[in-house]
Amino acid sequence: MKTRYKKVMRDLLSGYAKNAMLVIAMAMGVFGVGAILGGYSVVKREMTANYMGTVPASATLEMEDSLKQGLIDSVRQWPGVSQAERHATVLARMRIDDKWFPLLLFVVDDFEHQRTNIARHVSGEQTPPTGTLLVERTAFVVMHAQEGDSLLVKTRHGEAKALKIVGTVHDAGLAPAWQEQAGYGYITLSTLRALGEDGGFDQLRILVSEHADSRDHIETKAKEIAIALNARHHGVHEIQIPPPGKHPHQSQMSAVMTIFVMFSFLVLVLASILVGTAVATIMVKHVRQIGVMKTLGANSRQIAVMYLTMVFALCLVALVIAIPLSRVAAAAFYDQIAVLLNLEIRDASIPVWVVAVQVFSGIGIPLLSAAVPVLRGSFISVRKALDNHGVGHRPQQQLSWTMKMLSSWKFAGDMFPLAMRNVFRQRSRLAMTLGLLAAGGAMFMMALNVSEAWEANLSRIYQQRLYDVEFRLNRLHPTDTLLAKLKSIPGVTHVEGWNSAAVAFSKGNKGVEVTRTYPDKGHGSFSMQALPVSTQLLRPDITAGRWLREGQANEVVLNQLATPMLSSVALGDTVSLTVNQHTTAWTVVGFVEDVGTPATAYVSIEAFAKAEDTAGKSNVLRVAYADRSKESTVKNNRLVEALLEKENIGVDATIPVWLLRNAIAGHMKVLVNSLMAMALLMAVVGTLGLMSTMSMNVLERTREIGVMRTLGATPRKIRSLVVWEGVSIGVMSIFLAFALSLLLSAYIGSFIGHMAFRTPLSLQISIVGVVAWVAMVMAGAYVATLYPSKRANTITTREALAYE
Repeated sequence: MKTRYKKVMRDLLSGYAKNAMLVIAMAMGVFGVGAILGGYSVVKREMTANYMGTVPASATLEMEDSLKQGLIDSVRQWPGVSQAERHATVLARMRIDDKWFPLLLFVVDDFEHQRTNIARHVSGEQTPPTGTLLVERTAFVVMHAQEGDSLLVKTRHGEAKALKIVGTVHDAGLAPAWQEQAGYGYITLSTLRALGEDGGFDQLRILVSEHADSRDHIETKAKEIAIALNARHHGVHEIQIPPPGKHPHQSQMSAVMTIFVMFSFLVLVLASILVGTAVATIMVKHVRQIGVMKTLGANSRQIAVMYLTMVFALCLVALVIAIPLSRVAAAAFYDQIAVLLNLEIRDASIPVWVVAVQVFSGIGIPLLSAAVPVLRGSFISVRKALDNHGVGHRPQQQLSWTMKMLSSWKFAGDMFPLAMRNVFRQRSRLAMTLGLLAAGGAMFMMALNVSEAWEANLSRIYQQRLYDVEFRLNRLHPTDTLLAKLKSIPGVTHVEGWNSAAVAFSKGNKGVEVTRTYPDKGHGSFSMQALPVSTQLLRPDITAGRWLREGQANEVVLNQLATPMLSSVALGDTVSLTVNQHTTAWTVVGFVEDVGTPATAYVSIEAFAKAEDTAGKSNVLRVAYADRSKESTVKNNRLVEALLEKENIGVDATIPVWLLRNAIAGHMKVLVNSLMAMALLMAVVGTLGLMSTMSMNVLERTREIGVMRTLGATPRKIRSLVVWEGVSIGVMSIFLAFALSLLLSAYIGSFIGHMAFRTPLSLQISIVGVVAWVAMVMAGAYVATLYPSKRANTITTREALAYE
């Protein structure tokens, strides 16, 4: 082995504490990149595989009447259609612990030969006998049941009946039931009839044989079939075409993962900056050694290669540690995402390119960061290297007025002014250290700020909805006397009758409108809500224009999720909306934000009644209680339901506001937790950066410390000096971190808010986050100074004065 590489090995082994710190910092960066990229690659692949494995229908045609098998066979022969199948989806209710929850029932024609939107059999019966049902695997948490238990189910027109759970399925096309706070059941047509419903299969699902990823092609083919069926007196009133080949949450998850990838690489970049700082420390310590090596014949290139080899060796050690650990973390990460998206990880292999990215970035980025101090130190002249005596002193007259002021402060003892001068001696190094700490603090406070903003936005659900429960009735009912009876119930403060109907923006499709609704009837849906103009139960935030005023006028207010459905719509525009095959022109008078509501067009109940002939009738009841707590709402709901049952009024769904709030809250739990994990990684890297800086500062002033000792400085004074330097840097970083956290919180809050609600989250400052970060920085600053202060007091005065 060449002599210079023996020196590399000796330097690696002699500075084990410092080198271990560098390895840990780089390993954390590589770990973060591998964990996020590994999890992302598996989730992206499995999301597509799971969803496409269900064979999602290209389009669903909603029929007015039941479909016969002969008609399905004829559609299968249609040019450009590879498959056709009949289905039905029924909204029911299930009773759980004396509370009614929504239950979505999927009526399957042939369980053993499903052709579209296939729910994979997991356990139990494959085809449920009459009077039983299969349950989607995530619904058991909501149902508080297990396979073999019975579930009390009530449909729109039938009586409540107990259905036995005889099997489990997995439907990757559905969001987890615990997110939606609803149940998913799969039944036969005979079971539907046993529940009191006389309807049949009223959905025609088709698969196109070519251009399956083209929405325009699917829409053209679906319209051809709809027109032909209408001509044969098989009424089609709506065509549903969800985004082709896309899981309902695919766009949101891709955006979230992109943010995580960016932050993971930021951790690695910060760790690499720490490596550059540490290498600069080594170059400072070895500057005289470099002069001696050059005197003996070494050239600058050989010296640079020698020190870069040392960095390369540290990178290899970091990779050996980080790559296996990152694979474990990636597995935990994609398992959590799989739970969030109702996925089944069938292929857990992490692609080779993830390891390649880890190796390339884990070696390349630290080497680039170390290259600057290495090249600067390697190309130093022999005279300058041999004449080096550590850090120089700036004359008093060159100090800024700020430094003069700080240096005059005596409140913390005589070591504080000297500590402040030392802090500002190497300003580029100070800026880098402050950057590391500020980035870590900003991420930490941002994560807590966003979490608090998310909770604040959820609280808007209660602020905008002044009612406590929504009852969706099975049909239109006269409400004049009903509202009076409901108001007489103890605890009820206000009741309003509304109308709700599925709606589509009309594009002149001969009565057949196209929507983006998924089979679960929720994702991608668009509805019209007809309500009293002077409603006391809804207070959405008006973002433009005004609220409804004239009851008879065809005025419409669109919420933030409805607006993007049109390429461009402005105040005063006229839009054509189709409800129940009736197309009516409406004038846009306002835009609103209402958290947690799907795409909605608000109109007056009088104008709706004029267009749809529903005067004096409603299919939605919204009830407000004096006590808005969950316990009181559950108790009062029973009283209202008893009255509705006495009046022979069927209820499709009971949706308390607390249930809606819980459903929305479950969607972002993993995201907020992951942000916090990334923030902690950056916080640790920042603390290591402070430790490296303090080590370098003490090293550069070794002779100066020796001189201080000869002048009477005690070990306590030296320790106080070093601690004050670290604490001062930590305090300065807090202000930078706070300012940066506001910018990050605004950006990430806007990103998450638009992804979840199409409206930015409000900027919230978490007092807990600020206090926690201040405590962490102070503790970290103290810990970061322990080793440098110990080293400063360990070296003898003779060694310090003789330091080379």
